[in-house]
Amino acid sequence: MAVAEMGVEIRWRSEQGHRTNDNRDCCGVGLRDDAVLAVVLDGSSNGKASGAFARNVARNLIDWFVVAEVVTPKTIIDRLRVIHAELSRTYRRDSASVVIALIERQGATCILHAGDCLAGLVQETSDIEWSIQPHTLANAISPVAIDELARSQSRNLLTRSFRTKRFMVPQETVQTFGAGQRLVLTTDGFWASLDPEQKTAFLRGGAFQPSEDRDDCSVLTLTVVEDQPDEVIEAAGDNFYVVDARP
Repeated sequence: MAVAEMGVEIRWRSEQGHRTNDNRDCCGVGLRDDAVLAVVLDGSSNGKASGAFARNVARNLIDWFVVAEVVTPKTIIDRLRVIHAELSRTYRRDSASVVIALIERQGATCILHAGDCLAGLVQETSDIEWSIQPHTLANAISPVAIDELARSQSRNLLTRSFRTKRFMVPQETVQTFGAGQRLVLTTDGFWASLDPEQKTAFLRGGAFQPSEDRDDCSVLTLTVVEDQPDEVIEAAGDNFYVVDARP
């Protein structure tokens, strides 16, 4: 859905869980006159430096986006290949799930993802209509409802991700996204660990009390607003990276 004059309100909330000593979720946002690029990554809890790996992927992708002459899903994937080749020299056993939204101001929105980070639209009821399926063993043969996936042990076995050992091409999905709608990019600590009431409270800034084994929990919310400039409404922490390249 094209919007004549549009801006994007940006909200990032990320809470550390108890599985690692660092918050391995991270986010990057690039702002240009013609488009917005947003990326959310969830560094694996297995790799020793997967959090740093994820943050480097986010920064590298956003730094490229704000100066790139041509930005399409294909050129984003091409850039991810370059990033993978560069970082795999330093990070040998690390990996991350990734979800990317390319929002063209005069055109469509495209989602790219590999792993178990998700994208979806928040409905008026506060429910989330998920746009993509995670790449897990639990739904490798056929799609499974997200609420059901959240209860499956085999969902933790990923069939695709951004891993240093081998480049895996992200899946591409066209997303309808227009004025007044809220698009969320989330890590699995949000969609798989929280019940519906907790999800709603988290999106509204409510209290977050991680259980002993709870994963990092993060959500990037992007809201299209007409006749207004882009604005970072809420963001905190060193795992949020934004570059504004507009004049």
